[in-house]
Amino acid sequence: MRAVSGLIWRTRDAIVGPSGWRSVVGPFIFVVVGIGLLVYDHLNDRVTDAIFWLTLGLIGTIFGRMLETNRRQSRVLAAQRHDAFNDRVTALPNRRRLEADIAAIEPGEHRVLVLLELEGLQTYGDRLGYEAGDELLCRSADSLVEAIGPLGGTVYRFDTARLAALVPHGERLGELMLAATDSVRDEGRGEAIGRSYGEVAIPDETSDAETAFQLAGQQLDTHRQRQHRSARRQAHAVLMAALSARRPELRDHLRTVTYRAISLGRRLQIGVAAIDDIALAAELQDIGLLAVPESVLEKEATLDETERAMLDSHTVEGERIIGAAPGLVPVARLVRSSTERFDGSGYPDGLAGEAIPMGSRIIAGAVAFAAMTAQRPYRPALSGDEALAELQRCTGTQFDPRVVAALAADLAEEDAPARPPAPAV
Repeated sequence: MRAVSGLIWRTRDAIVGPSGWRSVVGPFIFVVVGIGLLVYDHLNDRVTDAIFWLTLGLIGTIFGRMLETNRRQSRVLAAQRHDAFNDRVTALPNRRRLEADIAAIEPGEHRVLVLLELEGLQTYGDRLGYEAGDELLCRSADSLVEAIGPLGGTVYRFDTARLAALVPHGERLGELMLAATDSVRDEGRGEAIGRSYGEVAIPDETSDAETAFQLAGQQLDTHRQRQHRSARRQAHAVLMAALSARRPELRDHLRTVTYRAISLGRRLQIGVAAIDDIALAAELQDIGLLAVPESVLEKEATLDETERAMLDSHTVEGERIIGAAPGLVPVARLVRSSTERFDGSGYPDGLAGEAIPMGSRIIAGAVAFAAMTAQRPYRPALSGDEALAELQRCTGTQFDPRVVAALAADLAEEDAPARPPAPAV
């Protein structure tokens, strides 16, 4: 009997839900009273059989319809309650659920909150499609669930590119989460996804959810900056070593281009971080030549269409090679666009004007100036004034007018005689 009662109760909940019964109690009472009066009148021959059954059917139909409407409304409300605390993409609890779980921590209990950021996820989705981004996010989430679940913790989707974990205890959880997601690859598509994390002990550091999020976010930012600086320099050193081994004759040229690009960036009042990206991109602009066959690079005769296409693809290949390091993704974009022309006739994307990254425009000007003022087997080096005149002739078509003007100011300052010391007073 108890089992049958439980089944009836669960069936009732499935039909209208616990809260839905409050809305049908009143109508149900009226239905019972109405049917009772109808039966009473019928038994006392006050209504005919036809009227009795028609009225009874009408009452039953109306009540059944009301139950069906109530059941649908209850399902909608249940779905809304579920969506309010769960992420639709990953099926993980969301930030609101995390806030509620932190608030529900009992006195004396200890938890560790870890925020993990999947850097480059937005770019990954923009380039390969949102479905690919969601798939990578879901694989990362599944890996975290497998790693955190045995510790008694819960994984959440905190926001667009961040996951979170709330674990009862444990040390070095950030490293555990990095290791779990490091096994998630992008199936050879060449996109880089970096990872940074921040940890907060609850309630040792704070018992307030919002404060915990801020502290964890600050630690995450610090970790990301430290990680990026180290990763950028290491990746840059490796790539430069590979380029120098293959094309040692480019070393001096790249150094000249880099110094000029840094000077132009400062004159154009670009931020320090952006100038650092420009400097690295200037040094790595030719890294894509590693993907071009040596026979094409060394060919003295005119290149055919296929060989020219191979050579012209070196900036795209450079972006792919450099972008494999998460900390160098902004640098990779500058390298890709360094062969664009201001009027839109360049390659590989045909960008024009302000659509070309400023760093790429600076590199293009610095590269052209360095190439014209360098000695070549087939021509003598141009003077600085001659090279500047050529850049000015191509201003607005190949080169950004602001970059050429900055170069002119640079050269004028370099040629200006040293100011004599002020006389002693």
